[in-house]
Amino acid sequence: MNLPAWSIRNYQFTLVVFAGLIVMGITSFFTMPRTEDPPLNLPGASVFVVYPGANPADLEELVVHPIEEALNELNDIKRVETSIGNGLAVTSVEFHFGTDEDRKYDEVVRQVNGVRDELPEEIYSMETYHWSSSDVVIMQLALVSEEAGYPALQKLAEDLKKELDRVPGVMRTEILAVPGQEVRISLDMEKMARMNIPLDRVAGALAGNNAQIPAGSIRAGDVSFNVKTSGRYHTLDEIRHTVVGSYMGRNVVIGHIATVGYACEDNNYLARFNGRKCIFMTVKQKEDYNVMNITEDLREQAGIFRESLPPGVELEMVFDQSDSVRTRVNGFLENLAGGILLVGILIFLSLGWRASLVVIMAIPFSIFIGLGWVDLAGYGLQQITIAALVIALGLLVDNSIVVTENIERFHALGFRGEEAAVKGTTQLAWPVVSATATTMCAFIPIILMPDKAGKFIQSLPVTVIFTLTASLLMALTLTPYLGKVFLRPSRRGTDARGFKKLIRRVVEGPYRKSLAFSLRHAWLVVVLSLLALGAAGWLFYAEVGRSFFPKAEKPQFMIRVNASESSSLQATDRLARQVEAILDTLPGVKRYATNIGHGNPRIYYNIFPRQFDRSYAEIYVELHEYETERFDHLVARLRAVFGRIPGARINIKELEQGAPIEAPLTLKIMGKNLETLRTLAAEVETALRSTPGAVNVENHSSRQGMDLYFSINREKAGMYGIPVGQIDMTIRTAIAGTEVTSYRTDEGREYPVVMRMPAGDSIALSHLDRIHIPTATGRQVPLRQLASYELRRAPGVISHTGLERCATLTADIEKGYSLDQVIAGLEEKLEKFRWPAGYTYKYTGELESRQESFAGIARASLLAVLAILAILVLQFRSFTRPFIIFAALPLAFIGACLGLYLTGNSFSFTAGIGFISLIGIVVNNSILLVDYTTLLSAEGKGLKQAIMEAGETRFRPIVLTTLTTVGGLLPLTLRGGTLWAPMGWTIIGGLLVSTFLTLIVVPVLYFLFARLDRQLDLLPAG
Repeated sequence: MNLPAWSIRNYQFTLVVFAGLIVMGITSFFTMPRTEDPPLNLPGASVFVVYPGANPADLEELVVHPIEEALNELNDIKRVETSIGNGLAVTSVEFHFGTDEDRKYDEVVRQVNGVRDELPEEIYSMETYHWSSSDVVIMQLALVSEEAGYPALQKLAEDLKKELDRVPGVMRTEILAVPGQEVRISLDMEKMARMNIPLDRVAGALAGNNAQIPAGSIRAGDVSFNVKTSGRYHTLDEIRHTVVGSYMGRNVVIGHIATVGYACEDNNYLARFNGRKCIFMTVKQKEDYNVMNITEDLREQAGIFRESLPPGVELEMVFDQSDSVRTRVNGFLENLAGGILLVGILIFLSLGWRASLVVIMAIPFSIFIGLGWVDLAGYGLQQITIAALVIALGLLVDNSIVVTENIERFHALGFRGEEAAVKGTTQLAWPVVSATATTMCAFIPIILMPDKAGKFIQSLPVTVIFTLTASLLMALTLTPYLGKVFLRPSRRGTDARGFKKLIRRVVEGPYRKSLAFSLRHAWLVVVLSLLALGAAGWLFYAEVGRSFFPKAEKPQFMIRVNASESSSLQATDRLARQVEAILDTLPGVKRYATNIGHGNPRIYYNIFPRQFDRSYAEIYVELHEYETERFDHLVARLRAVFGRIPGARINIKELEQGAPIEAPLTLKIMGKNLETLRTLAAEVETALRSTPGAVNVENHSSRQGMDLYFSINREKAGMYGIPVGQIDMTIRTAIAGTEVTSYRTDEGREYPVVMRMPAGDSIALSHLDRIHIPTATGRQVPLRQLASYELRRAPGVISHTGLERCATLTADIEKGYSLDQVIAGLEEKLEKFRWPAGYTYKYTGELESRQESFAGIARASLLAVLAILAILVLQFRSFTRPFIIFAALPLAFIGACLGLYLTGNSFSFTAGIGFISLIGIVVNNSILLVDYTTLLSAEGKGLKQAIMEAGETRFRPIVLTTLTTVGGLLPLTLRGGTLWAPMGWTIIGGLLVSTFLTLIVVPVLYFLFARLDRQLDLLPAG
């Protein structure tokens, strides 16, 4: 079937189909999910175990080893890593990318549940978290008040939560940084000792008097009644009047030996907004919803609720993802609009208004149709998708340009209307399909890249392929019809005006002379090309450098305060207040949110908050605006100031693009002995701190704390008939508290009932003298008679990687330095180290991710070349001509290196994607030359004559293709920031250099191979 002819004859159907596709695309543009970055779900999970009072060594032996061994039984594991601190162990398991993340999470849960019975009963909680992009917070609010207490703030937050949860698209609303409420039984343990009332009797009395046991039902005739008992407590007075023993002939109730009342649990998470006490609320969205619509509704609900707040309480916005999404998406849309304008101007200058009108229609139509298909494929509108549209912008007009020019050529030959449109399109149908297929083949392998970075960029090749497919469909169906309607035979002399006249002068002058000279000195051209390629290779490795993903260029950063491991929450809070005092003096700060004892909620897709840690604080800072030089200067100044604050390591974490990594520079030292690991890590830390370019250096193994060790006199305990376990439990109850039952109010709210000593905010060493232990005879013995205690230094953090102990060092890279430069400087120092037997080190972080991703880029490039080669071999039925065509690739590499070097960019991941894109683009230019030269040679023209004529004839479409692609990319390259500039300059530099070199080198290679292979009849002889 002749598709162009059929489309013109059935133009009504053609128009309706395209109208439907365009309407679908426009609808998708307004309804598809909008995010700043694509969702990135990693196949993995983390197991959090909270064991109050356990030191890292105990947790390692009792908890971590069983969990790690159970998880290690699973298949497809990439890594298992554990961090163990005081009372908290976090084991993370990551699976190879591409595995079913939901199924793997279920397997992790099953394995963890399988070892639960082997773990200590005293574990407070053990939870498994699924790694998911839906955990990113789209909005963070703060209820701020210095006067209101936490219970009042919590009640307000719960009321607001009900309103926010009703907003369509909201998955979960959480209340953070508010201590839970409990019923506190504050025991007077000295009075209990005098009355011979042991702890277990109090616990048993509370539990026994609060039991609500179902009593069944009673039938009376035909009616049945459920029997309700009144076993549970209804008021706190009932708890106070619970009998726990007798003394001097009178009953002793709890009110005699304890005070009973509501109290806050020990606060392990403090929060402030702009220096004022607050609690946080976070909102997470469901997948496939537009964040702009959700946040608009959330803002409306928050505004209504704000009006009903009592005096002294304020509702403040901490973070709103839609602000960043709106800025980023609108910026990219502006870049796209600028590219469309430049391409339109170039086409108009080159083709005239009628032909340019036909060609320019391909831009919006192809973009909207492509977006409709992108939406159907499940991708949203974010910076990667829009960047793909910009890349495709210059490519999608190529097919329409070629078809339109050929229709005009048939008009010049005397054909008219439908006949010219059908013949002009049909003649180029298969070459256009072949050219589009070769371009797509450069992008298809990117979809198959099997790593995190490949998944992050996946929507780019998908969008380009869909858009190019739409442009191909349009070139073969709608463009012929538009050509029939709009195109007319050119009047005499019109083809010698404007841009066409300039191109003709270039062709007939400099280009004709240069090509003739090159054919006379063919081997000189080849040698010079090889020298240029070698120089480009040296430039790439010596000067350009490599990187992974750049900074996010957002007016936000995190300040991380690490106090000494033995620091209390109050000591960490004092350090955080010093940082706040400095922030209050900076005019550029818009707002900041302080988290003490916990990380800030996850507001960025590749930053995961640290869980409860009393020696840690994190402050989220947002500036009024982002300006690169001012931002970098501010960060450098703050680092210098924070470095002078004693008693803490204070780092600034800038937001970065790309897949999640622990830190750009992460070094792990593996071995068995903790002291040896700590010594080696300290030496490496010293070397790293003295290495230029390394900032925020952190040695995780250097954190050590002080533990209070009780040494129980077992002989004495045995003489009194006291089990050692009873002593341990009494100490735990007195210091940490023990939940013995629960209390439910008539309104349905439930509180834990906790027994402990009345020690106020914290337990002091002097309070230990109040603890008494019951003997077998019923007497009470002071704890000090049975045990002594001493302070011992304990490891603050124990880390595992691959079930092996390790010490971890991390660092960020200072602006102006590359990771390779810092590692090279560090390696010079590490080579002088004497490493003990059995101790090794390796780099992870950005280096590991970059090696995986660049290996994926190399594989994708190879697959792209092989796929294009297969198409060319099928088209030309020859190996020699595809080889000549592929000569454009090293020429493109020369231009790409020059583009990166001259603009000061390194070869990043996006630059690698740009080079893969370049493969398909530059090969098409080469195909145009080789195909037409072969056609002219087959018609009997001489070899040099065919080469000269082909070069001059194809000069204009090749240059026009290059200019439209460069014009489309320029706005994104100049304004797209550090993420897209390397990709843009890679494509622009490669295209400009390869285009002009291709017009010389490819004809020369054709000439040499034709002469060399004439006797083998591989190429037609002229």
